[in-house]
Amino acid sequence: MNRTLLAVSLIGLATTACSESTKVSDDLADSSDYMENPTGRSERVDAGTTAKPVRIGEGGPRFDACQSVGEVGGPVSDSLSVLSAPFDAAEKMDSLAAGQMVHICTRSHDQQWFGIVYDASSGSAGTEGALDCGVSSPVRAKRNYDGPCKSGWVESTYVVLVAG
Repeated sequence: MNRTLLAVSLIGLATTACSESTKVSDDLADSSDYMENPTGRSERVDAGTTAKPVRIGEGGPRFDACQSVGEVGGPVSDSLSVLSAPFDAAEKMDSLAAGQMVHICTRSHDQQWFGIVYDASSGSAGTEGALDCGVSSPVRAKRNYDGPCKSGWVESTYVVLVAG
């Protein structure tokens, strides 16, 4: 009798544990952007655009959509390139001057790149009338940034953390 009760309890516990799910798909690339490698190996080959959208809300629903603010600085000669993805060969979308304030929303796995959101019209720190990019308050879930400001990827070496 005791063993039967234990067995039923274990089965119930296993069923409950298996019924919980997590949305790993939020963090993975859309599978439709990839195709099988023609060599038969298991690597995935990008078949479409190389752009990688900047994600906001990575801190969760209790934190600002972008948790840090930075200022373009460091060893920037004329301007800092804003790229469409976190790697050197990505398409250049814009450039930022030293002193430009940016919201740091995400980072690459190797910490070499920041996914940023910025108001291209605001320029340097303290500019009046800067556009509200909508990332200074929480969002319900992680998602790609689609607000009124520009977004892209910059090398983290050239951004000095100001807050966050």
